[in-house]
Amino acid sequence: MSKRRKFSDEFKREAVGLTRQPGANVSQIARDIGVGAGVLGRWRRELETAKTKAFTGSGVPRDQEMATLKRELARVKKERGFFARCGSVLRQGIELKYQTIQRCRGLYPVQLMCRCLQVSTSGFHAWSKRPASLREADNQRLLVRIREYHEASGGVMGMPRMHEELGYDGETASPNRVARLMARHGLFGVPQRRPFRSKRTGVRPDHVRNHLERDFVALEPNTKWVTDITCIHTGEGWLYLCTVLDLYSHKIVGWSMSGIQDRHMVIKAVLMACWQRPHREPLVLHSDRGTQFTSGDYQRFLADHHILSSMSAVGHCADNAAAEGFFGMIKRERIHRQRYVTLADARADVFDYIERFHNPRMQRRIDVRDQAFTALTQLSAKTG
Repeated sequence: MSKRRKFSDEFKREAVGLTRQPGANVSQIARDIGVGAGVLGRWRRELETAKTKAFTGSGVPRDQEMATLKRELARVKKERGFFARCGSVLRQGIELKYQTIQRCRGLYPVQLMCRCLQVSTSGFHAWSKRPASLREADNQRLLVRIREYHEASGGVMGMPRMHEELGYDGETASPNRVARLMARHGLFGVPQRRPFRSKRTGVRPDHVRNHLERDFVALEPNTKWVTDITCIHTGEGWLYLCTVLDLYSHKIVGWSMSGIQDRHMVIKAVLMACWQRPHREPLVLHSDRGTQFTSGDYQRFLADHHILSSMSAVGHCADNAAAEGFFGMIKRERIHRQRYVTLADARADVFDYIERFHNPRMQRRIDVRDQAFTALTQLSAKTG
C-alpha cells in the first residue's frame, strides 16, 4: 500500500495557476503533476472561495502552532498575575481561598482561580451563595469597630491596646480573637526600634541618691514621678521635649518644649506638674544624671517644692526605663511617622499626642480600675 502524498500550500497554488492559463487542459495538467483531475478541481474551487485562507489542511502549520503558543503564554501570565495578587493564600484554609477568589472575580476567570488554588468550582459557587453564619456576622461587626479604633489612632494601635479599648466599650472578644481578626485583615501596630544616642552626664550631687531603685509601681498618685529629655528632628533644627510622668497613672503631668536643652526647660516641665498637685506632700522625682538635672537651680527648685530628687548611677540607663519607655512609644507611634518642617509643627503634634491621645487613654484606664475596686468594696446585699 503506497503512502498518501502530501502537497504544500505553494504547490497547490502553482498547480491552480497552470489551469488558469489560456487553452489549459485540467485533465492533462493533473496527469502531468501526478494528481487526480478531481483533486485539482477541488483545489481550484477552494482557492477561488477562500483566497488567502485556502489550503489550511488538517495538520498543524507554523502559524497555528504560534497561535497555540501565544494562547498558552497568555494563560501562564494570567495565572502568575493571580498568584502575585493572592499572596500566600495557597497555604491558608479553604474559606480564605474562596474569599480571595471572590475578591478577584472581576479580574480573572473563576475556573482559572479555582484550578490555581486547588479548589473545586462547584464548591466555590456553593460557598458564595451560602448565607454568613452568626459568628462570621459578629466578626464583621467587630472588625468595623477595630478599623475605627485603628484609624483613629493613626494606625499605631496593636492587639493589647485594641483589646483594652474594646473592653471599655463592653465588647467581650478575647485577645486571641482580636489578634486573629487584625492579622487576617492586615491591621498591625508600629514595631519598636531602638536607636542609640549618647548624651552628656553631670556629677550627681552628694546629697542625691537613687531613691527609686527601679521600683516603678506607685500605689497612690503624686508619690513617684520620673522625668527625662528627648530630641525631635525638624526642618528648622532640633526640638527638645522634657516630660514628667506619674508612675501611678502613667499620665504626663508636666511637659515643656524648647529649641534649647537647658535647665529652664526642665524647671518649666516640673512646675507644670507641681501645679496639678492637690497637696504639697513630699514625693520622689527620678531622673538621669544629665547636666540639666544636676544644676544648682534645678536642685534648689525641687527643695523649695518639697520634692525629693532621685538620680540614676553611671551606666544604669534602666533606672529611668519608665520615662524612656514613653519616649519610645511617642516616637514609634507619632514622631517617626511624621516629617516636621518647622518647630511649630512638631510642637503642635506632640501636644496633640500627649493631651488628646495619651493622657485621655491613661485616665480612662484609671477610671476602669477605680470602678472595679469600688465594686469589690461595696457591701453585699445579702451579707451586709
